[in-house]
Amino acid sequence: MQIAFHTDSGIKRQENQDYVGAFTNQVNRVMVMVADGVTSTEGGDVASAMAVEHFGHAWEQTTCNSMLAISTWLKETAVYVNDVILAASQRYEDLNRMATTLVLAVIFDDQIIIGNLGDSKAFLLHKNRLKQISFDHNLRNELLRAGTITKKAAEELPNGDSVTRFLGVDDQTNIEIDQHPFLQKDMLFLTSDGITKVLSNANIKRIMQEKISLDLRAKKLIASANQQGAPDNVTALLVSRDDEKDTN
Repeated sequence: MQIAFHTDSGIKRQENQDYVGAFTNQVNRVMVMVADGVTSTEGGDVASAMAVEHFGHAWEQTTCNSMLAISTWLKETAVYVNDVILAASQRYEDLNRMATTLVLAVIFDDQIIIGNLGDSKAFLLHKNRLKQISFDHNLRNELLRAGTITKKAAEELPNGDSVTRFLGVDDQTNIEIDQHPFLQKDMLFLTSDGITKVLSNANIKRIMQEKISLDLRAKKLIASANQQGAPDNVTALLVSRDDEKDTN
């Protein structure tokens, strides 16, 4: 398995509110994460860093090695991390509304667990098909999933992209957890929404499949998004099931 990740403020932002990391627990189970500070509030950079670092360091202390145990741990830790962010926001007036999205993956031999709050995204490249495997928690999608709005109405919904789940602001922590196959030749892509605002799935897939190192592919995803005028911070985290390293 290979892991590569990079983050950048982007060409239109001076501050980078994204944060990214990879952590290994006591039984060598790997967790990777991307967080994106909510830009409508102050302290998004603080919230995203706190989310990844607290989740990651807590993970390093565990011996969780089953899907059920890890799912339970994720739910409990999301509540804990949310409480930590809330406590910090209450101590500092300029951070009193800070919040962040979070998408994470725990890697098994042939499976992955995906957890997310908000609209940072997880994609799986399998047999030449790139598919988003996380759910974007925004007002439009939540109403569609609940069946309370039609697709046509959803397209015209004011503030439809408003994030509905995150860490911070209040004590309503509802991390969504799912499980997916992760097979030989598959590749996982975690990202904030900066890249997907400007690069199509076809372009993302083309870069992910290039015969260059995984590290260079992550860098190229960011560079390509910036070349297309990415309006937000840009982050790319790639996990390849293969150990073979392309260096061409």
